[in-house]
Amino acid sequence: MGKRLARGPDGAPAPRKRQKVVHEAPTSEDVHTSRQLQQLLAFTQDPARARHGLQSFKLFLDELLGSNAADAERHRILRDYLQATRPAAAAAANDDDDNDNDATNTVFLPDVMQTWSYGAQTNNDNLMSAVPVVLALLLKLLGRSLDTVAVGLGICRTLLQKRQQDLIARNLSADKGKSFIIAPTLRMLREVVGFDGGAVARPLFRARMSTLKSLARNMGIVHMGDDAEDPKRPSTRTHAVLFFLSCLRFLHPEAKKELLSQRDIVAALTRDVKQDPPYLVRELLDGLRTHVLLDDKLPREAKTGLLTASTLTRLAALYQYRLDAAEEGNDDDGTRPVADMAHEFLMAACTNPSCGVLRQDSGFYPREVDPNALIPPAELDDLGLEAVVWMNKYKQEVPVRNYTLANFLPNLRPWSSVNQSELITAVFRVAPELVAHYFLANKSFTFEPKLTATWIGYAAFVFKTAALPLPECFGHHGGYPQLPPPTSIVIDNILPPPVNQKALSRSLASPSNLIAFFATRIMVVAIEKLDAAVKMHLDPSHANQTVWAEAARRLVDAFCQRSPGIQDMINAYRAIPEGDVLHREAASRLLRLCYEVLPQVALMAKFDVSPFLETSLARLSRAEAQDPRDFVMGLHELKNLLAMAGYSPGMRWFSGAAGGSDPQSLSPFTRLLKVCVEAPEGVELSTMREVLGFVAAEQQLVVDTTAAAAAAAAAAAAAAADNNNNNNNNNKPHKKKMHRGLFALLEALQVLRRSHPDSAAQIWPFLDNCLTRCANAPVKYVERMHELAREALEARGGDRSDAVASPLALAMLEQLPFAAARDKEQPVLKALGRFLPLFLGLSATAGESRWLLELVFSKMLAHLADSKGRLAKAGVPGGLKFEFHPLPLEIAAEGQKSSPAIASPEQKEARPAGDSAPLLDASALEQALDVPDALAVDHSALVKWASKTVDELIDEGYLVSLMSLLASEHASIRKESLVNVLKAAARIQQSEHDEREQVWLLLSELAETAREVNIDAGPLPSHLVAFACHALQVLRDPLSPLYAKVNTFLTRGPMWSPTRLPLVDEVLGEDPGTAPDAYYAQLAWLLGYLLDGLRTPRDLELLHRKRAAKGPVLERVLAVGGGNPFLRQTLRAQVLRLVYRATKVEGGSTTLTTRFGIANWLEERRAACEAKGDTDEAAVCEGLKRRVWETCERERVQGWSRGGLALEA
Repeated sequence: MGKRLARGPDGAPAPRKRQKVVHEAPTSEDVHTSRQLQQLLAFTQDPARARHGLQSFKLFLDELLGSNAADAERHRILRDYLQATRPAAAAAANDDDDNDNDATNTVFLPDVMQTWSYGAQTNNDNLMSAVPVVLALLLKLLGRSLDTVAVGLGICRTLLQKRQQDLIARNLSADKGKSFIIAPTLRMLREVVGFDGGAVARPLFRARMSTLKSLARNMGIVHMGDDAEDPKRPSTRTHAVLFFLSCLRFLHPEAKKELLSQRDIVAALTRDVKQDPPYLVRELLDGLRTHVLLDDKLPREAKTGLLTASTLTRLAALYQYRLDAAEEGNDDDGTRPVADMAHEFLMAACTNPSCGVLRQDSGFYPREVDPNALIPPAELDDLGLEAVVWMNKYKQEVPVRNYTLANFLPNLRPWSSVNQSELITAVFRVAPELVAHYFLANKSFTFEPKLTATWIGYAAFVFKTAALPLPECFGHHGGYPQLPPPTSIVIDNILPPPVNQKALSRSLASPSNLIAFFATRIMVVAIEKLDAAVKMHLDPSHANQTVWAEAARRLVDAFCQRSPGIQDMINAYRAIPEGDVLHREAASRLLRLCYEVLPQVALMAKFDVSPFLETSLARLSRAEAQDPRDFVMGLHELKNLLAMAGYSPGMRWFSGAAGGSDPQSLSPFTRLLKVCVEAPEGVELSTMREVLGFVAAEQQLVVDTTAAAAAAAAAAAAAAADNNNNNNNNNKPHKKKMHRGLFALLEALQVLRRSHPDSAAQIWPFLDNCLTRCANAPVKYVERMHELAREALEARGGDRSDAVASPLALAMLEQLPFAAARDKEQPVLKALGRFLPLFLGLSATAGESRWLLELVFSKMLAHLADSKGRLAKAGVPGGLKFEFHPLPLEIAAEGQKSSPAIASPEQKEARPAGDSAPLLDASALEQALDVPDALAVDHSALVKWASKTVDELIDEGYLVSLMSLLASEHASIRKESLVNVLKAAARIQQSEHDEREQVWLLLSELAETAREVNIDAGPLPSHLVAFACHALQVLRDPLSPLYAKVNTFLTRGPMWSPTRLPLVDEVLGEDPGTAPDAYYAQLAWLLGYLLDGLRTPRDLELLHRKRAAKGPVLERVLAVGGGNPFLRQTLRAQVLRLVYRATKVEGGSTTLTTRFGIANWLEERRAACEAKGDTDEAAVCEGLKRRVWETCERERVQGWSRGGLALEA
């Protein structure tokens, strides 16, 4: 049987090959009238004629949209045509988008719609393509004028009718090769959805089965060819993406949520984004950022569905986008690089919790961990951290909550792009849980030192990661939990796993300075971060202090195992070239941190810092010009070396002085002094001055005049052994900053250098010799000072027991004859003639004994070049002021006049005969009037109260201790105390205690007041805490005379005013004669809570604040204490204790003197007590009056009293 021949429908043989489709260009003609336009667009079954009419209409619309947009005649033709073809039902049609009957019965442009339908029936691709093109241009044109918007809306509704929906769906589902059909249809739909501000966007989305047909597939039809895509002829993907973005712009949130839930569309949106033209990528990023990320009305789950790990990875590929390279040289259009826009988008998406990607985590606590799990205390005491089963579990893998980011970050390349490194570190900052997970899951890159661009980029990324701050409370929300975080996670955040001991040791020993510098910087930030972590572990607010302390020790041990040895760091510092100032500063800072944070590691190596310190001082002391920036970095290195020298007991501060004029022969101490004097203006030198003061005090180069004055006062009072430990003395010596003698020495050298630079350069060898000798034998010069004092005592008489002079001045007096004996030392003597009077005068201003300094100077004159007697005539200058190093006010005041704290013999003789009250010293006065702080912080109350019964809580003071913590200076303590107060209130309310309701109301109002005051910003005012504690004692006793007042006060309102003292008016306003016992009991209670509530200047302000018709509270209390002859002695003592407590507050003595006339009040009380024969209370009043004078601002008080109080003192 032979093969059959293929037959056509008419019986003729059919061709064996597919016939070639030839696309003939359509013809066109110019449009001159609306009648002509109607004829051209009239329906016909002739495809060529239909194409001819559509092409003519297209060209007509192109001209209106293009250069001939202002052609009024053509616009008139179009309006006439639209009016002629407008259906009659449209005139009465409602413009509402949801009017389905109108949309069904009214058809705009019926001929064009019929032509489109005919093309679909006959499979005429040209007609199916031409109609959407014409409609898209027409809608674009109609949207430009308000007069034609109604017609445009009618066309849009016509397109959403069932018949046209089927045509749209057929066009959108055409073969992939027929982009000339798909692209115009998508363009038409974009015009429809955005027409008149999205007026028909809602019904268009309801018809999504047709309008969104094959949208995901069409997004994959990209531009083919080697040439770039022409913006005038966009690809099908471009039209599809722009249509999708238009939908996001104009749809309501619920519709957008459903649109973004289409996984195939969302996946196709970014699948080929790297090949898209630049303008499309910018539109995509801007549209998604504006209408998705920043849309607060869009639910979070909708954003999460869009921003998956794969979507973020595809967008991250835009970091290497290069198709916009041709636009980089053209900045006139204001376009931004695509890579920068992608970086901005990813930063917002990955770091903003409202964008749907970032989830709330628990910081260093993994997802499966409950850090507040209850573990028996006995088990914790026996096993420590081993009792926590998950403590050592997360060394290889860390479960996280941000799984999307955890899958996305490994796809980035931080070593090749600064922006990608910045993105990862920004994510680490807001999601700390990802740090350990990222490095544990990405072990492909090692930190082995190689001087390549990749290694440098990775090292920079590791440095940024290590420099990230630790999250508050290790990321746990609501304060510190019961248990510390796993040590492995904390150490991975401090030093990432790739940075191990071997890699760091090799990096520090690398011959490349750049590699060693990177390793040094990483170690610096890591140790600083370790220090912060250890301090967080040792925070006093932790409930389980022992467990947290053990975790801190484990953390330090883990860091030591991962970091290089101290000897490697020292060797690396020694190998740094002298000119590499940045590296030297970083390495010295690293060694300093080791001494401060890891002393157990630093002391393992024998490191003599003296040679390095001498080299640094010599470098800074060179006379040749230096770059100011290098000088500043050299100062920073010097500060680090000085700090290490302070930790090194073997530092030789006064070695190497040979007495020559060469600056290299000066001792390190003198070189450091020279650097401070010759440093440029504006350079911070506080650290070096502190070191100079510390060394000078240790070597007894200078004396502390404040300590000397205190010693004299102790000898006069015979009981001042504890005077230096009195925390309430406002005139404290400034030992931590610098001693007064060094203030004078530095000031004198600065002044001499400014006025006579040559003389300043001459005195350094002489000064170094004196400093060295004084440091080697300080006792010798102290004894010489006492000898001179005895000599003056024999010559002039009087009391010279308070003689104070610097041993350095005595050393200068001893060495001056030897300098004068040398013939070559005449320039030095001339310089000393300028320097010594200046130094001695400034020493007198600083508080040293002027008469003793004048005696020393008189002996110096025999060896100075003073042929005309000018120096002898001038003597030690007086009234000198400090310009370069201003003294504190109290030091300057003590230098200008003797302190009234020590009464001179003349003052004692001038005392009235009747003034027989014994003088109490400071310690006796403190013993008589000082009472312990009732609000002292007891952190154990946070734990102890939970195991006590309600009766024990109220009667044994546990509840008082818990409330007192609301006045703690630590915010975390206050927060935890507030939570426990509320728990205790709820527990008491549910108990069977007799006064449970009143106690619950007291605690609840206290908690509400704490919330209103915002204890996060500062402690709760002391008077409110004191009132609550004392009110609790009243509520325990229903027979108390204050029981009714306290309950009435509690029922007034839900919170207490922080600017009012509770129950003051109610107690002080009562008549003592009606019920004396009840009145004095209430007064004793009031004075007790006022005393406990006076702790800060803010508390004192409440006591002296004026109130209408009643006066300040303290004034009323003093009136009661001084004007009531029947007041009991215990209450009078309580008033004096209140005054004494006020003197301990900063500025309290000045306020008492200037606002309340406390000096006169105390004088009257003393006289009244002496009249009654009560010498003990009189002595207390006299001692309290003297304390007020000692602790007040004397200059202000003297000015206020015009010198009256100063004479009385």
